[in-house]
Amino acid sequence: YTPPVLVEGIYKALENFGFKGGQVLEPASGIGVFNGLMPKTLADSSTYVGLELDPITGRIAQHLYPQSTMKIDDYIKAKLPDDHFDVAVGNPPFAGISVSYKGAGKNSKKQSMQLHDYFFAKTLDKLKPGGVMAFVTSKGTMDKKGSSVRELLAEQADLIGAIRLPQTAFKENAGTEVVTDIIFLRKRLEN
Repeated sequence: YTPPVLVEGIYKALENFGFKGGQVLEPASGIGVFNGLMPKTLADSSTYVGLELDPITGRIAQHLYPQSTMKIDDYIKAKLPDDHFDVAVGNPPFAGISVSYKGAGKNSKKQSMQLHDYFFAKTLDKLKPGGVMAFVTSKGTMDKKGSSVRELLAEQADLIGAIRLPQTAFKENAGTEVVTDIIFLRKRLEN
């Protein structure tokens, strides 16, 4: 449901942040809008891994992008290498459910968080140090009263950009009016 103009803008921002190609992860790919709209110069120098929970949608993505690794899998259960991807893009699902997260670090503790927050936390684990995440999310990520998830993300990454979209940004594509943000995080380099 992500409007193409937003995806194109995200890729321009990623290029401005220094991304010239590499390993790309999209943990909730849908039919692959982010994959399909990747600029040719980036696509030619990248490998793309997309995951989609819904089997019909996942098969559509597999058919549309046979050059990519499009997996029909539950991101919560998916086994992907830590510290592997250069960039992660996407529009994680918004759902009123909580899931349990235990980070990749040896000192991390198990905690419960909203599904879209889980996608942020797990995806940071999958990025290489210096890797960049560009996620479209509800305003709840930045505006929620509790700060525990933001603090968890801030322990691993720097906020390098955030854009608040108008409430009508998804009206045409998804038929919904919701305040949405695009958040860019860079995973910190290890000392």
